Amino acid sequence: MENYHITHDDDRWVLREEGDKRALLEAATKEDIINETRDYMKLRTASVKIHTLEGKIEEERTYPRDQDPRATKG
Repeated sequence: MENYHITHDDDRWVLREEGDKRALLEAATKEDIINETRDYMKLRTASVKIHTLEGKIEEERTYPRDQDPRATKG
């Protein structure tokens, strides 16, 4: 499973693959980057960590959503 991070960088929000400095997507607002990321992840199996302005992990989403381990019984 690939790992991605949504972080704030200067005056924009960006999506990067873990370990890569290159931004795959960028947007002016956090809401916009989350929406763009949802579309980008449609054909991928991945984990996306969404960070706060300060850089702490706020939330983690798994794509496709049915791969989310919290949705499984156990």
